[in-house]
Parts: sequence; C-alpha cells; structure tokens
Amino acid sequence: MEKIAWIGLGTMGVPMARNAAEKGFHVTAYNRTPKLPDVGAAKVADSVATTVEGATVVCIMVSDGAAVEDVLFGSGNVAAQVDRGTVVVNMSTIGVEETKNFALRLADLGLEWVDAPVSGSVGPARDGTLVFMVGGMESTYERLKPLFLAMGKEAFYLGPVSSGAGMKLLVNAYLGTVVEAVSECMAIADKSGLDRMKYLEVLKQTGMWAPILAAKTPMWRDNEFPQSFALKHMAKDMGLTSQFARSISAATPTLSNTLQVYLSALANDLAEQDMAGVFRETSRLAGSEA
Repeated sequence: MEKIAWIGLGTMGVPMARNAAEKGFHVTAYNRTPKLPDVGAAKVADSVATTVEGATVVCIMVSDGAAVEDVLFGSGNVAAQVDRGTVVVNMSTIGVEETKNFALRLADLGLEWVDAPVSGSVGPARDGTLVFMVGGMESTYERLKPLFLAMGKEAFYLGPVSSGAGMKLLVNAYLGTVVEAVSECMAIADKSGLDRMKYLEVLKQTGMWAPILAAKTPMWRDNEFPQSFALKHMAKDMGLTSQFARSISAATPTLSNTLQVYLSALANDLAEQDMAGVFRETSRLAGSEA
C-alpha cells in the first residue's frame, strides 16, 4: 500500500481521507487551520513535516489554486520536504493553466504531478461514490487507481497533465448552468402563479429530470441553502471554465451569461450559500420573492 500524506481536511477532505484509510491505505493528514476531525483510521498530524515524512504520495484537497500554491510552495512548502520521485496528486478544482504551471515547477524538483479532481459533493465523498478525472502519466494512473477507487465509484484516465483539470471544469460548468437555468424557470413559475414546486413536480416526470435536481429540491422547497457545494466555489469554477475556453478561442455564450448570474449572486451576499441558492438571485432578477 502507498503511504499517503493528505493535505486538506475540509468538508470533502475529511470523508475522503477516512475512506482511503478504511480501505487499508496508510494515511497521515494535515489541515492548515488546526482541527481534529474524525478521520477514522487515518492519523492527524500537527505539522507538514510530520505529515509528509516517508510519504510516496501527497494528496491535496483544498479550495482553489491559491491554496494549492500555499501548500506546495508557501507556508506548507511541501515541495521542499518530500523525496524526489514523490507523486503529488491534486484533487482540488483549479484552472488548466494553473495545473500546467504546478506540474512544471514540481518536475524541476524531481516530483511528479497528477491532477485528479472529483465530481461529487459531501454526500458522495462520505459514501465513497465520487468520480475521479485524472491527468498525468498513464502508468501512474494505473498505480494509483486502487486509491481512487477507495474513495470513488469510477476513475477515468483522460490523458496528459491538465486533462483531468479541464474535464472537471467542463463537468462543473454544465452543473452550474443546469442549476441556474432551472432556477430561472422556478422564478418565472413563482412570479406567474404556477409555483416552483409544481414546476419541479411536472419536470420530474419528463426526460429532462436529473439527479442533481432531486438533490437540490429540498433546498428549493424550504428556501434554505445549507452549504454542500458553496456558491462561491461554483462562481470560481465557472470563471476558470471561461478562462479555459478563451485559451483555445472557444466561444461560450451560455456559460458566459450563467457566470454573470453567479457573480451577481456573490455581489448580493450569497457566497456562503449552497450553489442552489442562485435561485435567490434569479428570483431577485425576475422580480419574484424567493
């Protein structure tokens, strides 16, 4: 079994590290903000040095590219504390260009990068049903596949470095667009007197229904949006997708318009709400009380 150093014990990192340890991997975990969560058979260390000592693989699950930078080259300085040949697996959702940059900087130090972001929020992380999207050397993917499947139901090898990062952005852009579009329709339903819950009830019986709509329905019903996938993170991911598209000269009129709604939601203090809370913003824009 690989010896895993795990960096990042947020709402996703905790159940993922726990599942990896419970499947037999030797996991030592660390969080930049001191905390002692329940990580099952994994150990929680009080320093980066203790966490990465003897590790063959370093897994990073943090909020964004700035946090990855801090872990690798900033306050965490992981890159200077691991042995040559160590594999750094980034499971965080960051940009394509950021991914390529990190990979090149690590390669200069004799370290290998794998991007392996996941699809799925807290529930799938807890249940071990995440989907991994992997970019890097195929031989390393095969080596690490048992680790991915200890935390998820599927792991896709997509090609060289940044392939996983790019695919994850496209998956999240679709997710963000679907949730924003149905939110617009619910806002119209409410304003017209048709009722958003009746709209969802009808939609559920059609071919347009989707599991994500079922997962978010209780939030829309109760008009309460406890954070599972923070709206601020969706806005970040939509922005990164827009950058990715521009880098290859791809026009994205629908994604661009959707991003503007999420940015408007941020400006109206919805950042810490679940992404389904974009409904509050579409209701405001429609002139309907959410």
